Amino acid sequence: MRYSLRQDIAVEPVIAGWYGWSYLLPPQTLARFVHNRFNRIVESYLDDPQVHAAAVRQRRMHGGPWIHAHEHHDAIEAWYRETAPRRARLAELFEAVRRLEEDILPRHHGECLDPVYQELPAALAGRVEVFYGRDNRTADYRFVEPLMYASEYYDESWQQVRFRPVTEDAREFALTTPMLEYGPEQLLVDVPLNSPLLDSVFRGGLTAAGLDDLAARFGLEGERAARFASYFEPTPAPPAPADDDVLDYVGHACVFARYRGTTFLVDPVLSYTGYPGGAENRFTFADLPERIDHLLITHNHQDHMLFETLLRIRHRVGRVLVPRSTNASLVDPGLGGILRRLGFTDVVEVDDLETLPCGSAEAVALPFLGEHGDLRIRSKTGWLLRFGERSVLFAADSTNISPTMYTRVAEVIGPVDTVFIGMESIGAAASWIYGPLYGEPLDRRTDQSRRLNGSDFPQAREIVDALEPDEVYVYAMGLEPWMGVVMAVDYDESHPAIVDSDLLVRHVQDKGGTAERLHLRRTLPL
Repeated sequence: MRYSLRQDIAVEPVIAGWYGWSYLLPPQTLARFVHNRFNRIVESYLDDPQVHAAAVRQRRMHGGPWIHAHEHHDAIEAWYRETAPRRARLAELFEAVRRLEEDILPRHHGECLDPVYQELPAALAGRVEVFYGRDNRTADYRFVEPLMYASEYYDESWQQVRFRPVTEDAREFALTTPMLEYGPEQLLVDVPLNSPLLDSVFRGGLTAAGLDDLAARFGLEGERAARFASYFEPTPAPPAPADDDVLDYVGHACVFARYRGTTFLVDPVLSYTGYPGGAENRFTFADLPERIDHLLITHNHQDHMLFETLLRIRHRVGRVLVPRSTNASLVDPGLGGILRRLGFTDVVEVDDLETLPCGSAEAVALPFLGEHGDLRIRSKTGWLLRFGERSVLFAADSTNISPTMYTRVAEVIGPVDTVFIGMESIGAAASWIYGPLYGEPLDRRTDQSRRLNGSDFPQAREIVDALEPDEVYVYAMGLEPWMGVVMAVDYDESHPAIVDSDLLVRHVQDKGGTAERLHLRRTLPL
């Protein structure tokens, strides 16, 4: 008998006690989130848990700075107290960055910057480069990111995973609640996120002895080892291998494709199954092939680069394609470096309009504007996959704020047969993601004006009219219930995103094309 992880068991990444996502992996951004967001959330909660309890019951408060496990006051208080010495190391790094940004660089207005290197706090000395912008007056800096990961501030012992059963489709928002063991059905395990032990968990096919050995290597004994074993079941018979060409919408911005034997997965976020009441029409981990030749990431937001899914499929993945990042700034840490430290070994960074052969197909990186709060963020791209004579564009949340750009892109790449486009036309305020990274908070009016929007109808219409596709699919709307783990959307039929996407669907249909707003699994011809 061999055993594999049950399909209803989530394995959630944890970094410094919080739900792990990409801005918590580099130490410099983790330090900002801990100081500017997480500490404040916990201290607010410890001061008045009932405020948090009341807030999480209100739909309009969804996604706000509230702790959802409000009934576990003593456990959270003990954890916060016990981890204070470790947070002090991150506070040291936070203070070093603050001094550089607020005290050191503002004193320089065009003269030589060589003296800055003598003033750098010890935490940054030898790990940053300083320079002027083109105005020759404003000093700025970048991190030498490999040296930041090699520093004492990058601590893999802060990394864990939490096993827990999933009992319903609607996932609870996870980004603002400490990831502790909140009940006997959960299990928190100390393990670096790049550990091959996690590949053994997800690959499955373990003998009883192998399962016992894995528990021991995780440091689990007695009741905790038994709890770990309960998350496994006899390995089911493998599905019959498939070799047909297919384009499968998985949910949100995730699409699986197979063309002439080469497999692709874009923006992987997969759901769980195996519990009562789950939606039947879905594509889950069990539907993936044994090998994903090419994994493509459009940008560095939680709902497109979900660690929880990435860890679970890592052992299947060949090559990962990501947008090139050259900023190495607080708001734009290198996506390639993050994935490599997450355990992916073959990561290729691609620049605008570069073309890469991918087995039987080829991938082209297209410019991606908007949806990032007007910050200087380079880690974003739309992916055009060419399957023989057919081309499919995954535009994700790219916003057509420059009305001529897609016309110019079309002049280079030609017409596109199928377009997937996100239309969350009123997204969160920019500070919802980036607030902890700012030097100082934006005033409310400015923050609300710089929202994380996808295209509205006029913008999406211009994209479609420029590319002349036969098929248009609206996706990446956060409609699937399991997206609540990292998103906070609440649609009704009058919501602008629904209205705008309906208008686009009708526009394409009126022109004789195929169009649909996707929800749950949808198998499309390829």
